[in-house]
Amino acid sequence: MKREFGYKHILLGVTLALAVTGCANAKTTPPPATTGTGTGTNVETPSAKPLTLKTYYADDNLDKLIERQTSVTVQNDSDKYAAALNALKTPPETALSSLSKGITYRSVKFDKGNVTIDLTIADTGRLGAPGEDLLLQSIRKVLFQFSEVQSIEVLVDGKKIESLMGHVSLPHPIKRN
Repeated sequence: MKREFGYKHILLGVTLALAVTGCANAKTTPPPATTGTGTGTNVETPSAKPLTLKTYYADDNLDKLIERQTSVTVQNDSDKYAAALNALKTPPETALSSLSKGITYRSVKFDKGNVTIDLTIADTGRLGAPGEDLLLQSIRKVLFQFSEVQSIEVLVDGKKIESLMGHVSLPHPIKRN
């Protein structure tokens, strides 16, 4: 039996060949982002920036604060306050103790020189009077190293309270000296 190729077969073959060739040449990476303010332009997202800052931890006896240099990575400047506070949770050495263990920073917002921190304290994060005092000192020192921060408002579960853990008075706001 003899097969004949007609125009339909040739057209189908050419279409398939073009489709395969088109797929093979397609680019899988998007074009590079551009910066600009005009309509229809893409804006580059900020890249992560390393930030070196001073962080504060307690000695094993909770007698004093120990300062260390720590590096964190932030996406933009508004993230640096939360990154600094979260860095207090992980001491760089086993001989140091975190005063922020058991504390969750629910939100950290900067507005016109004031940083507002809303935090939650787990039962495991509760400290005695010396530890509570050192915790407040560490929060003050880590945030006041940023020259634009003039005051700190600390809220617990969204509320102003007299004391974080019942031992040390909590000013509203804490002001730079």
